[in-house]
This record gives sequence, C-alpha cells and structure tokens, in this order.
Amino acid sequence: MIKFRQELPQGAHLLVTKNTLMVKASEGTKWEAISECATGMNAWLFVDENISPAIKAVKGLQKDWKKDGVEVDFTGAVLDGKFIDSVGISALEKLPTKKDLITMVAVGIKQVPTKLARASNGVPLKLAHGVKAIADGKSDVINA
Repeated sequence: MIKFRQELPQGAHLLVTKNTLMVKASEGTKWEAISECATGMNAWLFVDENISPAIKAVKGLQKDWKKDGVEVDFTGAVLDGKFIDSVGISALEKLPTKKDLITMVAVGIKQVPTKLARASNGVPLKLAHGVKAIADGKSDVINA
C-alpha cells in the first residue's frame, strides 16, 4: 500500500478509515452520496482535477494485486455531488487531464489565424491563375 501511495499522481490522496467515520464526515456536504459505498473494506481516494492519471494508477494496482490473488475494485465515486457507479468510473478514465485540455485550446487558438491566412491567400492566388489562363487562351469558359 505504501508503494501504491507513492505512485499516485500529484493531487491524489489515499485514505483508509472506518466507513462510519467517512459517512459522518461527508454528511451535509457535496460528498454525502459516497455513503452508498460505505460497506465492507474500503480505501478512499481523493483526487483533484486530474482524475484520469489517478484512475489509471488504481487500474495498475488492480492488475498487480490480481496476480497475487487479491481483488481490488472500484465501488463508486462522487463527482460534483453526484454518485457514479463502478461502470461510470471507466468513462472517467478517458477524460483528458487539465494539461491536455490547455494544449487542445492553445492548438485550436493557433489554428484560427493560420487557417485565415491560408484562406485569404488562396483567393488572390486562384484569381491570378484564372487571369493567366484567360490571357494564355487556356480557359474553357472565357476566351481572350
């Protein structure tokens, strides 16, 4: 468990506590829905905005422990006050990280002036080719 805690990405914290304490601590907060998971043996993983790397780390733990014959599974999660079952957690794994989102926005912003420049350069260039074709007598539409 210590090795796993060290391998967690920055912003992810693992807490092992009694279920009754977790239920009491989450009462009246946006995390209250987590009480649905408070049965059996649990370790609670708290993650900031970079959800995907933390879930991937737990999936790696699952694979390692499965080799040793120990079953580790997600029982649920709470995101923005809503309970997410174990099936929905798989979708969270595919979310991009904050850094990936910033990169996507930056690339999108950079493409706008580039595409605009190409488009504005393309019209005069095509016009010049058309005029030259008319002047050379190679145009099918208009003859000079």
